[in-house]
Parts: sequence; C-alpha cells; structure tokens
Amino acid sequence: MDLYTIKLEDNKNYIIMDTVINNDNKYLILSSSDEDNFTIRKVIVDSNNEECLIKLDDEEEYTKILSLFYKNHKEE
Repeated sequence: MDLYTIKLEDNKNYIIMDTVINNDNKYLILSSSDEDNFTIRKVIVDSNNEECLIKLDDEEEYTKILSLFYKNHKEE
C-alpha cells in the first residue's frame, strides 16, 4: 500500500488516511507521521485551478466530517 504524505502549515508531515465527500466538497483525513494525532482539511480549487487545503469553517463541519469518516470505517 502506498502512503501519501503532505506538509501542512505547521511544517509537519501528515499521512493522508482517507478522503470524505460531503455536499460536493472533498475533505482529507490526515494523521501526523511523527505524533499520535490527526486533522481534517477541506480541499478547494483556487483561481489557478489548483487544489489547496484549508482549515474547516467551524466545529459543526468538523463533527460532520468526522462522523462520515467513522461511518465509512466502523466495520473495519
């Protein structure tokens, strides 16, 4: 299995654990490669037609995406 990593604004590398789609928005579930934590980022397309990651708008959005992630993996 290939692991894809990405560096975030905290200058740490994160492993892309999963992608969640909600209301035509794409979210990445990321796990820190050097710590025992994770984060979620929304993928947007900028004016140059490139994908960028942004922080979530609020705790409600975070909870919704985390719930979808859990629902997708609860049988594992």
